[in-house]
Amino acid sequence: MDRGRILILGNSKESSFELRNLFDNHRFELEIALNKEIGKTVLSSRMMNLIVMHTETINEESTEFFSYLTGRGISLPLMVLGEDADSCSEKIDYEGTVACFEKPYPVADVLDYLADL
Repeated sequence: MDRGRILILGNSKESSFELRNLFDNHRFELEIALNKEIGKTVLSSRMMNLIVMHTETINEESTEFFSYLTGRGISLPLMVLGEDADSCSEKIDYEGTVACFEKPYPVADVLDYLADL
């Protein structure tokens, strides 16, 4: 995914910038949303290639966010990063591809995954 656009969703500045720092030195355009409503706005106005969510954003409200994506016909690849990312995948009802990476982040694996998109 050379020069791809990545939407980063976190519930806090700390988690959002933690994820941003993984991609910052690479050739990606990054959009940061501190909540799902801002994420919806970004997805409504810009073409994105990937959604990256921190595990802290996977909660009861996620169902509504994933329903929004489905209703809009958005099936972008989704990457979930953070503590217990593998167990979060069970809570995700999403039609697109989902990849999970736990902390400490295997940066080489994450970049390999992105290269395959």
